[in-house]
Amino acid sequence: MKQSNDCMGYQNYGGNKNHRNRNATLIKYIGHENKNLVNGEYYTYRELGNAAGVSGDAIKGRIQREMIDYPKGTRVATDNAVRPKQDKPFDNCRGATKRQREMRLRLPRCETKEEVLMAKWLRRKL
Repeated sequence: MKQSNDCMGYQNYGGNKNHRNRNATLIKYIGHENKNLVNGEYYTYRELGNAAGVSGDAIKGRIQREMIDYPKGTRVATDNAVRPKQDKPFDNCRGATKRQREMRLRLPRCETKEEVLMAKWLRRKL
């Protein structure tokens, strides 16, 4: 029996991991921050995960959480979904050093001048 080299042959049970399966779900990428992805192109979960440096399952969960306001069956990956894994200093502080915990507390939470002013007045006692 001759061994098949293509990914669809029944002898190659695992298939080629670098080959795009024709039955794979394709997700449209909309964004400009990732250098490896092109805006408007369609990618699989594995390709999006490789571009972000996380697993395909992590990307799938991120996309599903973002698709609340979209019509059923729509799959769009944005820059927020295709982001790298978060670093330790800004994580939930488990296992972080004392310096990292202090740095997390000093992070500016307000982004604009209006938010800073509002936060200042909300802290005052009545």
